[in-house]
Amino acid sequence: MAEEQTALSLSWVFGASAHVKHGVVNLSDGYTDKICYLAANTAVIYDKRLRRQLFLQGHTSPITCIVTTEDRSHVVTADTGPEALLVVWNVRTGLPTRTVQQPHRHGVSTMDMSADGQWLATVSAADPESGEQEVSLWSMAALLTPPEAAPPGQGPLRPLVTTLVPAGDVQHSIRFSPNNPAELISNGRRRVYFWSWAPGSPRFQYYSPPLRSRDFKQSVGDFVSSVFVPGTTQALTATTDGDLVVWDEQGIAAQVGTSATDRRAIKLMRIHNCPITLLATVGDFIVSGGEDGYVRFFDPLLRIVAWFEDLAAGPVTSVAFSAVLPDRLAHADAADTLNRFMVPDFVVATRNSRIVSVQSASFEEYDADRRRGSSVLDSLLADVVDLAAHPTRAEFAVLGRDGGLQRWDSIAHCLLGGRAFERQVGACLTYSRDGSLLVVGFGSGHLHILNADDCSDLYVMRNTAAGLVRVAVSNTGKHIAAADENHQLLLYAYLPYKHTMRWEYVGRCRSHHGPIASVVFGESPSGQTRLLSVGGDGRVVEYDLAASSVAAGVQVASFYDFPPGGGAPTSLSFAPPLAYFQAFAADTHLLVSDDSYKIRVFNPDCPAVEATFLGPTFGGPISQLVMFKSPSAASDGAFLAYRTSERVVGLIAWPLDGDPARTMGLIAHPGEVRSIAISYDGRKLLTAGADGTVASWDINTAPLERSATAAEGAGGEARWAAVLGDPDLLREMRDYFVYAQIKTQGEDALEPRDVPGTVPVDLVPDLMRSAGFYPSESDIDNLLHHVQYMAHSRNMESLEVVTLADLLCLYINHRPLFNVTHADIVAAFRELGGRGDPAKLSREQLLSLLQSTGEPMSGEELTAALAALTGAHTPEKSMPVSVAAEQFSADVLGFDTTEAGAEAAT
Repeated sequence: MAEEQTALSLSWVFGASAHVKHGVVNLSDGYTDKICYLAANTAVIYDKRLRRQLFLQGHTSPITCIVTTEDRSHVVTADTGPEALLVVWNVRTGLPTRTVQQPHRHGVSTMDMSADGQWLATVSAADPESGEQEVSLWSMAALLTPPEAAPPGQGPLRPLVTTLVPAGDVQHSIRFSPNNPAELISNGRRRVYFWSWAPGSPRFQYYSPPLRSRDFKQSVGDFVSSVFVPGTTQALTATTDGDLVVWDEQGIAAQVGTSATDRRAIKLMRIHNCPITLLATVGDFIVSGGEDGYVRFFDPLLRIVAWFEDLAAGPVTSVAFSAVLPDRLAHADAADTLNRFMVPDFVVATRNSRIVSVQSASFEEYDADRRRGSSVLDSLLADVVDLAAHPTRAEFAVLGRDGGLQRWDSIAHCLLGGRAFERQVGACLTYSRDGSLLVVGFGSGHLHILNADDCSDLYVMRNTAAGLVRVAVSNTGKHIAAADENHQLLLYAYLPYKHTMRWEYVGRCRSHHGPIASVVFGESPSGQTRLLSVGGDGRVVEYDLAASSVAAGVQVASFYDFPPGGGAPTSLSFAPPLAYFQAFAADTHLLVSDDSYKIRVFNPDCPAVEATFLGPTFGGPISQLVMFKSPSAASDGAFLAYRTSERVVGLIAWPLDGDPARTMGLIAHPGEVRSIAISYDGRKLLTAGADGTVASWDINTAPLERSATAAEGAGGEARWAAVLGDPDLLREMRDYFVYAQIKTQGEDALEPRDVPGTVPVDLVPDLMRSAGFYPSESDIDNLLHHVQYMAHSRNMESLEVVTLADLLCLYINHRPLFNVTHADIVAAFRELGGRGDPAKLSREQLLSLLQSTGEPMSGEELTAALAALTGAHTPEKSMPVSVAAEQFSADVLGFDTTEAGAEAAT
């Protein structure tokens, strides 16, 4: 898709996949100074000179490994997961040259490229059930050939050699021999495998030498990674004890059943006083990285020749070398007069999300500061739990689970400052409307009100023992509300104290009996500041700020419980304001999303649900909604940014109508999306994932506006028919609609038929039932309210009749996205007090509940319904004395419990 056609386009990635070993490759070739590193499901090519990022996007799961070709023209990435990919990328264009779907059944856990660049070795992720893995060998010539240039008739690209690894020790590292690409070494935690292959053979030959602690009279730590020693027959395996296990050929000491060239452990050698985190080779040198942040170089005789112990960047996860030697070492005639330690410059990545550029010549520097290297990118907090955009500047703040707080410049992409809150668990944060305050909530119940410019404490309060989960600041900056894990709302106010002002704790109110999903301040069209909360218990609560005081505590103005049967609310937001001349312009409207993929327009003044719209269905249910104005000068429309709990973020055009053409979504993170925010100018969407990255997306609303305009221009009936996507159902609904017009005039009428193309509003519920949607009484109220909402959106007082397009719109927006299942019946039985396994209710108890709970049925209605379902003339004969959920599903409702059980088993 062209850039100008994309509503959200990635502009910058903060942070990296710090836990991935060898997650950085150095693309510097003497002409450019670039690196490529992993950031969740994206590989980022960063130009250190120009400070630009190029994104390699296509993976939907976190990338697990990356390698580069010898000439640095291509990189290869791979991931694990249900939609695993192996992708060869062109470094210059950032486009994929070749994509291999499902290179292994469960994806690739690690890989390596041979020194000559002709072969790629991959190790699959372990099978979840058997634990088996496979090692495969791929031809890079085939991988570098675009699909359109492949020989005709060639099937999917597959490896040349594949062999199963015996289960028992998951292999997490593999390396080619720099001397012979036909040899490889891999290791898991306790076993090392040596692999070899011959041209034309479909399988590897392999052996795994034993290693016993008593052989060395000391314990041997878990294995980390393995390499071959350049120019020798030896191999090395690093351990978590800081040791190297040295392997060499047995020679004449070979035991029976083994070959003289088979390797065995000959000695154990300590090279770090902490766990080794990395082992690699460059030229004739062996490179090690440790938990202490040290990088050390050894010659083939394992004598240390250089050490970089002043980096102070954290535990080493990657060391990546440039393709060329530094200028001062590029001349062979200078080699004798210089230090014999000659390697290309390199970058070091650490578990602290830092990437440091190091000049190899800095080893000779006397000053320790000159041996530290230079930071390539500022490091993001490792585990971001929340973010907030500054309301007046191009800045944002992030909060880490470990209590770290950072402020970032979203244009220069640099760290502005921050602080660490010792022994605190970060939970939530937000800015005040003028940007002067930054309010931070913690899992201990502490609330810190900070100066937003230097993050210094202005006030610190703790008024609950439970952890805070939500925090909000009023538009006036005079109130702060927080929600805690005990479903309580805490209110603070900025009040006069002697001759000054200070923040005071007003009180707390347990207004929900379930987790609080959102706490929001907003303004009514009249300018009144309002505070509301919504919970998973289906309740919306408004608090009376005027009546709340330190003496009186927090006062509740009103509350509204959504009728049972709908989805549980997941987020709350004030709706964008309407034009002043439109009907409803003076009303306060809230948008409540729920876990049934609906967005409800709620009027707290009635209170009533005035409209229900189908929300995005690209991912899971919406978990956060943020309103913003279009950044385009050519448009003054309003939009909503949303996130789901997993992977997907997107935009929705306002006003809502349920048409997917007015909605877009994309995979922003491979897992949990924890927070989103809109920049002060509405031009960027910031998203924080549980993968350790924050992504900045450029917002372009023009494609969404064009899509919405094109859909509306298609005509009402045609538009909703396309959304419905079921020709048979459409034909049936059209027939019923025509019949409803005939029935309205009278079936026995003799005068000529008048077919106006509309039906009375009171026939809408029956038409819904004819289409297979059976609304409850509360659903019917919502339908009729929605009809009047449609009237007001058309600047009409009321709507007495609806067209077929209106009917389709109502049906699409109000029908449940998923049908009732057997599992829902089982859950309902347990909710009603069913006991045992399976859950059971007595017949009298069930019949009584049907006539007294929720929307009760009369005795006549219940008798008629059971007679229609079971053929029994009385309710007592329709079911046994003790009714199990499975019996009720199968015998009364007619569900196929066999299929339901099979689905549950799978």
